[in-house]
This record gives sequence, structure tokens and C-alpha cells, in this order.
Amino acid sequence: MTGMLRDGLFDGSNPNVGVTARTGTTKARIERAALQLFASHGMDGVSIKQIAEACTISDGAMYRHFKSKDALARLMFEAIHKKLLDMVAGHLTPEASLEDISRALVTAYCNLADEDPAQFTYHLTHRNYFIAASGDGGADPSDLMTDCIAQAMERGEIPEGDPELRSAMALGVVMQAAEYSLYGRIDRPLSQHIDQFTRGIMAVLRS
Repeated sequence: MTGMLRDGLFDGSNPNVGVTARTGTTKARIERAALQLFASHGMDGVSIKQIAEACTISDGAMYRHFKSKDALARLMFEAIHKKLLDMVAGHLTPEASLEDISRALVTAYCNLADEDPAQFTYHLTHRNYFIAASGDGGADPSDLMTDCIAQAMERGEIPEGDPELRSAMALGVVMQAAEYSLYGRIDRPLSQHIDQFTRGIMAVLRS
């Protein structure tokens, strides 16, 4: 993804705002620097030294906060993963329909992409890496979608099929569009397209 992202995508990010750490702390500055470097160049393309230089601390200071680059990367990834699930849950009621759940998922992804492009990009580009490495990835909105699709199939609300395949197809409606937005091919904010994304997902699920 290096060199392909839209120019200035991460401009304006507050260097004092991390992912898990309290704003303004050295740990938060490390997380923000690492997040933006990982999002731009991939985790494997970034060294501890580069992260330390980006937040103007020594390599030794880095290790006082994080055991390794991998530990830092996993901590941030799982925190973003959980944040997305919490964002989805925050838009749901106990009586939520499949369309309500689809809209909540779309809203969570769009809001994260709009509010913190670096977090969204990092999550998008490293999800498969962390899930393949451990077999999970922490809390996962796609698991929620798959479960809800399976239940809707059992109730006869949508045609029968493979819930995992249908979930992947449905989430692709918003995830692929979000990826296009990183390259400047779709205008931001993504949240202006929430209604259209939701209609697209429901069309996939009902097909």
C-alpha cells in the first residue's frame, strides 16, 4: 500500500492521541507514530528505530513501554477490533432487525474511517495477518454479522446458504468502498453513503 494512499490521508492526526494509552503520554505518542507508519508502510516495513524517531524518543524508551514491535502491533489491532464491535453494539437495540444490524456495522466502519483514517487503514490492512497468526483476532464485528445471518436464515427471513460466504459478500459492500476511499477513488466522508451501503448489503443478503 506504500505510495498508493491518498496524499494527506493522515494529516491532522493528533500525535498525542494513541489507541489504548492516555492522551498526551509517551505511550500514546508511540502508538500514534506506530499506527501511522504501519498504516502507510505495513507492519513488516517499519522498524522500532523508525517508530522511535517518529515520536522523538530513544529505542530504549520504546522498550520500556512495549516488549516488542509485534506486541505493540497486536495490542493496537485488538483494541481497534474491540472498538468496532463496541461501536456496533452502541447502535443496536434488543429488537434489532437484520437491516438494523447491517446499518450498525456500516455506521461503525464508516465512522472509524472518517474519524481516524490511520486506525481504519491499519485494521483493514492487517486483519488477515493477526487472525491467521492466532486463529482469532479478538472481538470481531464480522462474527456478529455471520451469527445474525445464520439466525435470519433459520427464521426464513433470507434465502438459505453459507452464512460465512454471505457475511463476507455483505461486508465487502462497505469494506471495498472504504478501501477505494483510501486511494481517493471515492469521496469522503464515507458516512454520507451509509444508506446506500445498507441497501447494498440487504440486496446481497436477500439474493
